[in-house]
Amino acid sequence: MKHILFSLAILFITTGSYAQPWQDAKIWQQNREPMYARIVPCASIEGAVTRLDVRRTSLNGIWKFFFAKNNQEAPQNFYETDYDVSKWSDIKVPGSWELQKFDAPIYTDTRYPFPADPPYVPTSYNPVGSYVRTFDFNGGDKKSEFFLTFEGVESAFYVYLNGIEVGYSEDSRLEARFRVTNLLREGKNTLAVKVFRYSDGSYLEDQDYWKYSGIERNVYIEERATSRVEDYKLIADLKDNYTNGDFRLELMPNTECKKGVRIMVEVLDGSRTLLKNLLTYRSAKDSILSVSATFNNVKPWNAETPHIYTLRVTTLSEKGKVLESFAHNFGFRNVRIHQGQLQVNGVAVEIKGVNRHEHDPLEGRTITRESMVQDIVLMKQLGINAVRTCHYPNYSEWYELCTEYGLYVVDEANIESHGMENHPDGTLANYADWEGAFMSRMSRMVKRDRNHTSVITWSLGNESGYGKNFETIYHWTKKYDPTRPVQYEGGGITGVSDIYCPMYARPWALLQYVNSRQPRPLILCEYAHAMGNSVGNFDDYWNIIRAHDQLQGGFIWDWVDQGFKGKDEKGNDIWLYGGDLGFVGVKNDTTFCQNGLMAADRTPHPHASQVKKTYAGIQFEPVQFSANEVRVKNYFDFTTLDNYRLEWKLEADGKTLESGSMDFPPIEPHGSSVVSIDFKKPLIAPATHYYLTLTARLKEATVYADKDFIVSVEQWQLPWYKEPEYKEVKEQATFEQNDTTVTVTTSKAKYGFSSVSGELTSMIIEGKELIKSGFVPNFWRGMTDNDVANKTHLRCKEWHKPEYNLSDFKTANEDNNVKISSTYEVNNCKIEIQYCISGDGAMRVKMHFTPASDKEFSEMPRFGMRAILNKAFDQFTWLGRGPGESYMDRKSGELIGLYNGDVWSQLHRYNRPQETGNKCDVEWVSLRDPDGSGIIASSNVPLSVSAWNLLQEDLEYVPADIEHRHGGSLEKRDLVWFNVDLMQQGVGGDNTWGAPVHSEYTISPIERSYTFIIRPLKAGDDEVKESKRVSFRK
Repeated sequence: MKHILFSLAILFITTGSYAQPWQDAKIWQQNREPMYARIVPCASIEGAVTRLDVRRTSLNGIWKFFFAKNNQEAPQNFYETDYDVSKWSDIKVPGSWELQKFDAPIYTDTRYPFPADPPYVPTSYNPVGSYVRTFDFNGGDKKSEFFLTFEGVESAFYVYLNGIEVGYSEDSRLEARFRVTNLLREGKNTLAVKVFRYSDGSYLEDQDYWKYSGIERNVYIEERATSRVEDYKLIADLKDNYTNGDFRLELMPNTECKKGVRIMVEVLDGSRTLLKNLLTYRSAKDSILSVSATFNNVKPWNAETPHIYTLRVTTLSEKGKVLESFAHNFGFRNVRIHQGQLQVNGVAVEIKGVNRHEHDPLEGRTITRESMVQDIVLMKQLGINAVRTCHYPNYSEWYELCTEYGLYVVDEANIESHGMENHPDGTLANYADWEGAFMSRMSRMVKRDRNHTSVITWSLGNESGYGKNFETIYHWTKKYDPTRPVQYEGGGITGVSDIYCPMYARPWALLQYVNSRQPRPLILCEYAHAMGNSVGNFDDYWNIIRAHDQLQGGFIWDWVDQGFKGKDEKGNDIWLYGGDLGFVGVKNDTTFCQNGLMAADRTPHPHASQVKKTYAGIQFEPVQFSANEVRVKNYFDFTTLDNYRLEWKLEADGKTLESGSMDFPPIEPHGSSVVSIDFKKPLIAPATHYYLTLTARLKEATVYADKDFIVSVEQWQLPWYKEPEYKEVKEQATFEQNDTTVTVTTSKAKYGFSSVSGELTSMIIEGKELIKSGFVPNFWRGMTDNDVANKTHLRCKEWHKPEYNLSDFKTANEDNNVKISSTYEVNNCKIEIQYCISGDGAMRVKMHFTPASDKEFSEMPRFGMRAILNKAFDQFTWLGRGPGESYMDRKSGELIGLYNGDVWSQLHRYNRPQETGNKCDVEWVSLRDPDGSGIIASSNVPLSVSAWNLLQEDLEYVPADIEHRHGGSLEKRDLVWFNVDLMQQGVGGDNTWGAPVHSEYTISPIERSYTFIIRPLKAGDDEVKESKRVSFRK
């Protein structure tokens, strides 16, 4: 990703005089086996399905390791069997060496970590890792062949076995497989690997991710029968109006396969055998053995109902002995572009997608099957149905799991040359010398992954410009696999791509596309940049998408923060980002690697709830003029609502007045129906808002969630309201005034004001001082990552700590109330704050803002007031949106209800400190001490409120080149910062390199005012009753 460019902080020495493979664009492998479809060979037929007797010997574990700054300093003959490595360090394989304290990882977004001079890379600083391990080999079956496989090594490597060079490979994200049958020895064997941090391949691996190095995926020796199925191609399509399965299988025996070998092909549906064919290999002419069949009335595969069938292929000797067997799970499905739409099984699908980097908070690129399952389960729970493998082929297990659990996959080639933007040519796509490397990376991915049902689209790569090489690999892919569309975001409107897949097109650009009558579907390959406090206006995107057939969704950037667990100098847990893990002379791009819906440990960020709300396949709308009727919309593509239950609640003041549960009526996919909710209109209480809350739950457990899991929620306010009546307050407020202070005394509270500053300086309730600092105007917030990117901190700086000049201060008695008015001049504007204090202790606060008539101002980040309370008053209760934070442009995922907790728990520790914890549409909020004393704030208009055990300054933006700040380093202060705002601007999220908050979610500096009431609370006071009390005439 993205679009911020920096200059390199170090000069590297490069040279074109080296004719080494790792400096040659025309060499990307030596002696590497061709790529075939994934086969996991097993020793028995039964084991093929369960994979309990896989014919692989893992070489993962502890190896010996030597780190060198460059090739010249690396040991040259270390691969020889008598080379002494006893004093070398230990290293864990798989794993990146930088994460094991050898050198430092580098995080760059768009730049190469070296000057662009393709194909050459630095020679002065280009670390080389030398690996050695020994292992025992028992000789195996004399009729077997053996292959050494590295599933992923970054970025280029040589392999040696028992002192002999085996081969060389580039492409860090695909398997490199070497034939080693004749090199293995009975007993002890020595395996050596030489890995280069940079190679010419690095020019194609400039993804927005950490740059580290080493053997990062599994290593193993695989035993294969000398007569075997080497490769296979499976097409499991649908025909006859998508009801019957069209099964076509091509098996490619190896060239050494013996005459008379038989191959048994089975198709299983659970325990049922649907097909069993026995083929015989007769001669070398049988280079392809085919099986085709039609299966009637199959259960089609899609992301919602991923029905799995199993292909099992067993190679038998002439006498019927099992030589090896493998199995592959698949589904019957069809993918096509038709009438300007992406269709699965003839249905135009919504792509509710996310981009996913492979990342572990400790191990980086090295991940486990368990973590893959965790990701898929969490995605399914959020309503995500599609994943883009940004920006490289993933572990093979990932595709199998996506097929099993039900996720659509855009499989992306390991091609990204973003750093070429700094080169005069701009792209490698027009370099003839690089065409082979482009083709190798694309074709090997397609050949490996073509049989995975979950893969519905191929992607040519990411952010690499455009040119002939992309057209070449596009046309090859279309010819080799005509069953899937092929996309590339760099193709734009005019280039080759079956899907128009722009990144970060803003909502109005989507409308412009559909209004221009384009022939292709639009699916955003990246959007909703989830960096920091973000993902605003997400509903706005989907309101547009769901209104236009040609707009079919997109892939959020991105799934998980790419941070690492760490500690600050005080021992606090923090997430480390670019530059925190060491420095090797390359400027890091700091927090830009942390853009996830999830933290690196898979803890959801607050914006994940908004994604779940918007992506939900069940949506609700009120029916006009009918409080008891609800329109239910089924946005699933294949699923009726038979497996879900509708629950409803009639709520007021955070309490349930009436509730019920019912089955949904029959609603077909993409259909809707009106449902009647059987509740009675209650006797309307004064100053009370009523809400209908709807919840869709699972009737039964699924593979991704338990029974009763909440799939979808909705809520709206009902059109019932009764104004409260004013009852005269019998108590009288009095005040005393001297040269500098005004003291107001009531029956429940005492207030102090400064006539010098005009501020509230004291609030005493039950003998306790509540405040350290009274309510003062506040137009600022801790800058979010989006704010910083669009330069809010510069554009709006006049609202950051402006100077308030008191121009007038007045006191008066009126209707048994005390009125105090403070007028300020700020930025040539006028702010008047009026306090009206009733005899019962209630204090009405009104802020009125009048802009200067002769000056233009930027927008305001917030419009409100803040106070600082003493630390004891940290029990936080509110009636408003919750329980998570919400903002003007990101709030529908949080429902209005009654919530409580301590102030400290309201803080979300974003990776960099920034605005956090806001609650929208708040009717009232209270802060109390453990004894129950405190205050409650309420208003006749919805408020935005928040409370922190921090100063707002703790959340301020500090450039990373001055200080690396971390949310985890925030420490609790002995105070409560209390924001009572009319509004705070939205958080945005279209991108994090300049897009401002949408205009409807900004705060223009126009004349405006708002009022809220502060009431004292004593132990035992009921907050709901206190919030409805009327102490002032209108």
